[in-house]
Amino acid sequence: MGKWGYKPFENDTAADFSGDLDEAPESERLELLRAGLSAVAESAGHVDAGRAEVAIAAAAVVARDLPGGEQFQSAVCGPTQVIPHVSSDFVTLAARAVDRLLEGDNDLSDDWSGEVEGECWSGSLRSLGRVLSGEQVDSPEKLW
Repeated sequence: MGKWGYKPFENDTAADFSGDLDEAPESERLELLRAGLSAVAESAGHVDAGRAEVAIAAAAVVARDLPGGEQFQSAVCGPTQVIPHVSSDFVTLAARAVDRLLEGDNDLSDDWSGEVEGECWSGSLRSLGRVLSGEQVDSPEKLW
């Protein structure tokens, strides 16, 4: 797993997913988001790191227009092309994917639990979940 930070787009898999979104025709971008989110939100059992990283990046894209969602965007590795407006069912699906990663068995939780920035990663994921669920989110500086 190539990672350089704990934020949603600070790993190779998420950066590749952003590239896939940018390269896809605009009409197919929502389906890519849905597939990335569903792979985690609707899964049972262990979630591998790749699916988890894509789901977190997709959730961050879904959160981009929500209050507080700007803190999860990346001008460097995030998608740069237009993403069509997402409906409320995408927000619900993204929140389920994030909850699944916070509560379920997955490689990322295992990997980050031994890292110095592990609490930053889990704090960022909890904050993303709060944004997706419509809760008031403090400024990022207060989260970690």
